[in-house]
Amino acid sequence: MQKILKNVEPSIRTYLGDAFCFSVIDDLAFGSGWIYDKYIRLEYTPEDGHIKYADYDYYDFIPGEGVFIKSFTQIPIGACSQEYICDVVIQMLENGEYFFALWDENVVFSYLTGEEYTGIYEHGCFIYGYDSGRKMFYSQGYVTSEKWERFTVPFDVFYQALSYFPEKGEIAFIGYKVVENYKWEFDFDKMKTAMCEFLQETVCNKIYNIKAEEIFFEMMLTKEYLHYPSLYCMFEHKKIMGKRLNFLMQNHFIKENSQFINQVHHLEKNFRSILITGIEYNRKKTEYLKQTLYKMAVEAIKEERSFMERLKKEFT
Repeated sequence: MQKILKNVEPSIRTYLGDAFCFSVIDDLAFGSGWIYDKYIRLEYTPEDGHIKYADYDYYDFIPGEGVFIKSFTQIPIGACSQEYICDVVIQMLENGEYFFALWDENVVFSYLTGEEYTGIYEHGCFIYGYDSGRKMFYSQGYVTSEKWERFTVPFDVFYQALSYFPEKGEIAFIGYKVVENYKWEFDFDKMKTAMCEFLQETVCNKIYNIKAEEIFFEMMLTKEYLHYPSLYCMFEHKKIMGKRLNFLMQNHFIKENSQFINQVHHLEKNFRSILITGIEYNRKKTEYLKQTLYKMAVEAIKEERSFMERLKKEFT
């Protein structure tokens, strides 16, 4: 038997929680405009030096939005076996539930690449289908490279990765199922508020938006390795902004303005160049590339600030 649940290419995929979610709802979220009052604010977190979307966690599926029915399962380790756990996952999939847990991704990496990898790397696991004849689960993520990819994992490898930490005394996982007849609605006022506040830099000592980007690149000068997902998050943020602007104009929320469209596409292009330069720096580690990247970022953020100030006037 085989069951593969809906799985599309996620437009938002910087972090696993978002990517897993949007591989299920991407077409609905973007087609309806539902996404465009969300994923506007950015946050810099000093404890790890990362940029992420404010209000959305690394490992949760759209918290608080009411999109998913969630089931929580904890099975005592003494009651676990490969056959039992795999059967539970299969029944979840048959019920239309996507499976999420934490697993030792090094086990999966070793299987996919043929390379032995020691140590434990706790990471998110997402299962969207199975093939009982081949004894395989369908999964996806960033495992063998920095590119989003789909892959299959044998039942035995899956169980080995999932049961990596018996000291917890259990194997725990979550099921996600989209709420039937969920209302995919766009809230213009919510979006306008977030867009107008994008130039607001700090709230309750948290660092947001333009200031978050500035601090990230200032701190980058002191680091040897650049956090690739943070660079991708900023680039992805501009891509979403471009789609948001098109949606607003096409649906007559704001007047059509080719200058705004050209500007946001230029911003997206600049942050893509920053991303590529960051990748090159992580390979070569030269001071010249670091300084070049910093100058590119300063100019791009200056342009973004100007763009957002002009756009704000359209809403006010």
